[in-house]
Amino acid sequence: MTAHKYRGRRVVAAAALAMLSLGVTSCGAINEQATTFQYAASDGIVLNVGDLEVRNLMLVTKSATDEARLLGSLVNSTKEAQTLDLTLSSGSVSIKIPAKSVVNLEKSENEKTVPSAGVLPGAQAEATLAVGSGSQQVRIPVVDGTLKEYREFVPGGFDEKSLEHLAPAEKPAAH
Repeated sequence: MTAHKYRGRRVVAAAALAMLSLGVTSCGAINEQATTFQYAASDGIVLNVGDLEVRNLMLVTKSATDEARLLGSLVNSTKEAQTLDLTLSSGSVSIKIPAKSVVNLEKSENEKTVPSAGVLPGAQAEATLAVGSGSQQVRIPVVDGTLKEYREFVPGGFDEKSLEHLAPAEKPAAH
């Protein structure tokens, strides 16, 4: 009788384990996999305007009113040169992209600036991107030199004193 009792417990335990396994692993059967989502993995935006691919586009500046530099890459896979016209409330810039080429705005020979981003770093600047007869309204992220990788791109140079407010305050002496 004891062997029959243990066999019953084993069957119940196996069934419970099977149900638990099914409950834990079946989430992937009904939910989309996160690895299938396309997104901008950096701080900039990714989009296509007409036949032009805009990759990781952002603005780097000290403040809302200081000059702002564009960063990112512009990919022209067509057989004809393209021109991207970027318009902000503070001004505009045109960038020529030769046929079958990539213009990397981080390179000094491709440096493009606008009079200001019009918004504080950490916000997004409203802009219009136009290529040929196509245009698109976008919100371009604005960053400053808080992150080291953007410091060399801050127009006019990065000032270390701008980070002082981020340092932890000293603790008062104990009494």
